[in-house]
Amino acid sequence: MKNWSVYRLLLDFVPTNGQVNETTFPQPLARQIQHILRRHRCVGASLCTFDAGGVTGTLAFGQARKGVPAETDTVYRAASISKFVTALGIMRLREQGLDIDQDVNLFLPFPLRHPKAPDMPLSLRMLMTHTAGIHDGDVYNRGIAQGVPLSHILGGDSFTDHLPGTLWEYSNLGAGITGVVIEDATGTDFEVVMQRTVFDRLGVTATYYPQKVKGFLADAYRILPPHKGPNFDAGKRQQKPLPDSQPNPETHYNLAHGNLCVSVTHLARLGIAGMTPGFLTEESLQEMRKIAVPFGQRAHNLSQGLFTFVLNEPKISPHLFYGHQGMAYGAVHGLFFDPILQKGVAVLTSGASEARRGVLADINFDLLSLLLGA
Repeated sequence: MKNWSVYRLLLDFVPTNGQVNETTFPQPLARQIQHILRRHRCVGASLCTFDAGGVTGTLAFGQARKGVPAETDTVYRAASISKFVTALGIMRLREQGLDIDQDVNLFLPFPLRHPKAPDMPLSLRMLMTHTAGIHDGDVYNRGIAQGVPLSHILGGDSFTDHLPGTLWEYSNLGAGITGVVIEDATGTDFEVVMQRTVFDRLGVTATYYPQKVKGFLADAYRILPPHKGPNFDAGKRQQKPLPDSQPNPETHYNLAHGNLCVSVTHLARLGIAGMTPGFLTEESLQEMRKIAVPFGQRAHNLSQGLFTFVLNEPKISPHLFYGHQGMAYGAVHGLFFDPILQKGVAVLTSGASEARRGVLADINFDLLSLLLGA
């Protein structure tokens, strides 16, 4: 959808449904949150606020699946928020000796080079800042659902016209390749690496495989154009055969970019790990947040760190916010925090308005304004 003004007008014809199922917020604030979720035609959502000490408030709204109410412990596919979580793992490995500026060809079983710059090394840093000259071409978009081998996808239309290191171009493929690099660098399956390196240390229950979800996994529904069934069918995903737990560079490019499944309160623990020194050093956190490149014409208020969005929006706050947004299958998610005030917000939805100004979704703008605004 390119004309978001028309999209917003069409939203008026979408019924406003949903109510708060459970909350620990004061009722006046809960009603304000409910108003925002209804305004953006949210199907269902789990939301929480947090500070350095933990979760400070929770709310569950609407339906996780048709006829099943969302709860605070409902699990969602977090889409691109997965990239921020991947960054936590990579930075932890960096503190243990991983060089994110090394040529990734030192690890990959097949060469990764931009065809216009065959002698230019590509690094994890380039992949994490979307400056590696890789984009999501037709071969990738068609092939990821079918498990087309990565070496075949890289032989297609997966490279930009511009050279690596010159411009920002958001790429799920490039982000997914980081998971493959981590597998080859450690000799361990990406899921296992993240469990040992991040989740176990933080007491987080999360997985990159819907089949492994402990708890109830939400569907995702597209609001416009409407569909009878879910665009992300959790039940069907959970019925797929679970692959072997071993490195697989040809297929594991489909994990790190967007496949994380997690509940909102456990997502908050990951947000705290990116907000407050402890899991990572202050130096590593600053490295994640350092602006590498602006989004440019895509969004005047956003810049790119290491798989980290840097949000500069004076209409919300004089402080910078950090984190990531997730949008896929109609679901709209957000994880953002203010490291100065040591406060953050996490929200996962089963579908909501995808309208946005630039990149930041309207629903995330409104929730940040309410819950983290000056």
